[in-house]
Amino acid sequence: MTFRTAPSRPVLLINLSSSSSEDISGQITTLLERYGYGRPKIFMGQSADMADMMQNMRDAGGDLLISFGGDGTAAAVASIARDQDVPFIALPGGTMNMLMLGLYGSDVWQDCLLGGLAAAQPRPMTAGVVSDDRGEVGTFMVGAMFGKPTRMNDAREELRDGHVVEAARDAIKTMRTTSEAAPITIATDDAPFGSLQLELVNVTCPFMDGEALDPDVLDLTLFETVTGGSTLSLGLSALLGNIRQSESVEHVRTQRFRLRSDDPIEGLLDGESMTFEGDVSVRIDRQRGLVMAPWPAMSFPTQRQTD
Repeated sequence: MTFRTAPSRPVLLINLSSSSSEDISGQITTLLERYGYGRPKIFMGQSADMADMMQNMRDAGGDLLISFGGDGTAAAVASIARDQDVPFIALPGGTMNMLMLGLYGSDVWQDCLLGGLAAAQPRPMTAGVVSDDRGEVGTFMVGAMFGKPTRMNDAREELRDGHVVEAARDAIKTMRTTSEAAPITIATDDAPFGSLQLELVNVTCPFMDGEALDPDVLDLTLFETVTGGSTLSLGLSALLGNIRQSESVEHVRTQRFRLRSDDPIEGLLDGESMTFEGDVSVRIDRQRGLVMAPWPAMSFPTQRQTD
């Protein structure tokens, strides 16, 4: 899809229950009209109103859908946009805002809106689809993490909210339990499970950073099972978000993979915590719709060495 003229029927959904959302009706209407877009139709309410708001958004017949809320709200609006073959823009109004940070590099809604409007045309949105013994259980559009250190998510949210003491307590508790966790083994594509023992598997969808630029594969960062000080390093890397900078790292690119452990496997899908039953299967889905967002800047090995 390429725009010959700016969309004339934008539709906005505002979830006021998201942690940092608010009524931005007047501000966003002014910005959209300033940049040549039509006056938006706006549906606003609490989480309890989401089903009705989503149906109203479906019925509105918009040619550009916009969400303002957390990652869950963005995923819901993205699914409507996919069904109706129209692009979407996700504005950050939640806690983690992983999709918005992945797409626009910002958690300020005005920056994300202008970044989306500045895109010359929509680009494809790719996702990972996760299944376990219960069948398909979730999707992610930015990335996923599997393993005990995903418990660092609680500490990370405490840190983002300014609760430093609580974050430190959560981090220490997580690192203690991580050292006792059963390792994970992995099988990529159609290969059998190998002997590599993993502490954490980090997955990035295509175009979500400057290193994941192949549209046909998921980018995996594998962390081998470690003990002592290395566990501390891994946990702190998960807490601080610089997950690629830990030791004992291996990179893999694949269309699908499976995970197995003697314990239930814990994970984060776009920041949402989940616990999986039995073997976990993950595959790429290249038909997840269209998004108004810039393409990521390419990252080369020489750049990474000098950063």
